[in-house]
Amino acid sequence: RTTSRRYKKKDMKKKVDPFLLIVTMEECGELIQACSKLYRHGNKKTERKMVSEEVGDVLAMITLLEEAGIVDLERANKKRLARELKHRGMINGKMDKRK
Repeated sequence: RTTSRRYKKKDMKKKVDPFLLIVTMEECGELIQACSKLYRHGNKKTERKMVSEEVGDVLAMITLLEEAGIVDLERANKKRLARELKHRGMINGKMDKRK
């Protein structure tokens, strides 16, 4: 397996900053809430703006998690690409339940 230069086994022995994890959880929760409002209230400009802002907050936390050695972005990107392919198939009506 290959790992990014910042994500090493020795990093796993470091103590994880609980504040970083708590803020990440809060930001993810806010994104969930914004998505729920977009679903409930319709595809309105205000709701789309809120989703975009919350995505930005979550992306910031992902960067901080990577800098802290908690997230391996190389691994995350591989997973992201696989997930995108799966969901594009589902969106286009090609349900593939193998994954």
